[in-house]
Amino acid sequence: MQIIIDNKVAAIKAGSSFEYVSENRLFGGGDDYTFAITLPLAGCIVNQRIFGHINRADVVAGRIRFDCEIRCANFTKFGTATITEITEQNVKLQFLAGRSEQNFDDTWDKVYINELRLGSPPTTDKTAITPANAWSPEFSEFKYVALPWVNDYSKNIQNKADHIVDDEAQKKSHFEWSEDTTGLSWQPYLLHLTKQICKAVGYAADFSKWEAKEEYKYLLVCNTLPHAWYMPGFAAALPHWSVKEYFEKLELFLDGEFEIDHRAKKVSFAFTRATLESLAPVSLENVVDEHTTTIKDEDGNCEYREMKNLVYKDCDHRMWKFYSCDWFIKGQPFAMHEYKTMSELVEQNKKYSTWDGGNESRRFLEGIYHAADCDAYFLINPIRRTISWDKETLIRIEYKCRLQPVNLFGGRIVDDSDNAESEEIEFVPAWIDDTDKQYGRVLFLHLSDYDEETDTSTAEDEGSIPFRQTLTVSTLDAGQKEKTSEYYDRIYIGWYNGSNYFTGSHLPYPNVDDVVIDDDNWSNFAYVHFSLRLNNARAARGQCVHKVDPKTKTTFKFLSDTIPDVRAVFYIQGKRYICEKITATFTDGGMSRLMKGEFWPLVDD
Repeated sequence: MQIIIDNKVAAIKAGSSFEYVSENRLFGGGDDYTFAITLPLAGCIVNQRIFGHINRADVVAGRIRFDCEIRCANFTKFGTATITEITEQNVKLQFLAGRSEQNFDDTWDKVYINELRLGSPPTTDKTAITPANAWSPEFSEFKYVALPWVNDYSKNIQNKADHIVDDEAQKKSHFEWSEDTTGLSWQPYLLHLTKQICKAVGYAADFSKWEAKEEYKYLLVCNTLPHAWYMPGFAAALPHWSVKEYFEKLELFLDGEFEIDHRAKKVSFAFTRATLESLAPVSLENVVDEHTTTIKDEDGNCEYREMKNLVYKDCDHRMWKFYSCDWFIKGQPFAMHEYKTMSELVEQNKKYSTWDGGNESRRFLEGIYHAADCDAYFLINPIRRTISWDKETLIRIEYKCRLQPVNLFGGRIVDDSDNAESEEIEFVPAWIDDTDKQYGRVLFLHLSDYDEETDTSTAEDEGSIPFRQTLTVSTLDAGQKEKTSEYYDRIYIGWYNGSNYFTGSHLPYPNVDDVVIDDDNWSNFAYVHFSLRLNNARAARGQCVHKVDPKTKTTFKFLSDTIPDVRAVFYIQGKRYICEKITATFTDGGMSRLMKGEFWPLVDD
């Protein structure tokens, strides 16, 4: 066995040994590491040349690490050696590789994404670009778009455009920016934003596997600041997360893994499901039966990530009560109307797209509607009303109703016990809501640190001319902002490819729903190409790759010339298992063939 530190072969004391652990990152979040490796210092010139005066007090005070490689026959692993203890006699170090090394590195711990230079949109001048081009991801080469959005405080539509009919007979029309749209604010695509973060910290990015999946390519970051603030840089609208936090949170949202090489300054990405499905199963033949022990885990403290509930972090906007309401579906406070298909549900209920407000018809609107083919729940939600008078009834009230999806963004629940563990995703579905009849549904945003008095473009009465202000005065009016100001504590996500909305006379918006239903009379609906749902049992995103029995863990000892891939499915004595970790023993003579593994039995769906 050789331990090579900073390209120098270290001296190993005769008879010394250490344990090497290969861990499944879906359990503890790491990959490979060792327990303490003790190397001699006193009287050992070889190691003194490697470590120098490492036992001096001023050296010990720092966090010390070295490039390190362990070689043994057909085993080679490269990583980092970090010093854990130093005396005049010995130095003790721990070896870290893969995700374990990545977790240990603190390069990005205090580098924050809302303080980086992540670029700006091409223009904020509405005269420099048409609405059609500003709303086209192709026009910007899939970098950003300027979709309309409502500031929840002022209730005004930003990036608003009016529908102009050119030829009614030929059904030709176009959009023009509204007079009260003084300037544009833009939303970046998630892929572009992540590339910009890598560029800002000086790292090369390989996101080819991400780009290859169209449904992920068009994920849009909806965080935007009002044009009146004159803060067009994309970074200003992001949460105050460190770069390290950003990639950790993004992994959970994308169900993928970022491999970060801080030495080479490279970042690559792969989807976890694709990685696991590509691994060949491992059959353990040489199991040492007499050393097999079974541990009953009564507390259910299995740390396997796929056995934890996966939920979106709660939001405080108006639509969240519709977005995530497991309690409502489980409790079934109203009648449950079941339909085999979405087509059947819409066809039998589209007469309720309008409602006269009468008590007799109201009873037909109550209840929860479920379409089995898309596993989606809906309720009939009155969104606006029209009041008119005639000679006979004097007054007539007509409600416009929406077939409103409910609990689309409830959690992926694998354990519904009271003490179940959950992981929260902080990339959350954007708030899409209704404006007036003319503009339809648009993106809404709720800023956490907003002073509407600074937004001079919204302070106007009906029919008045907007008060235009200079950039200098508006910047002063907005007041000094702390460098780390956080206008959003989450990243709001939608899916938008430029054509995934019913155009007509309504404004475009990013999709978050599984099913998009025609606003007018429910005459048409379409399945969106990508869903942000976690609870759809028919989609890969809502399914666990492997389910285990979280109450039983078995420890097997076995003989092997190599350390098997801990992420593979294991076949042991006719049963299938997922491995948590494998521990091997290394001595100065090499790696022992006797290894110990901790395994959880697989459960079939």
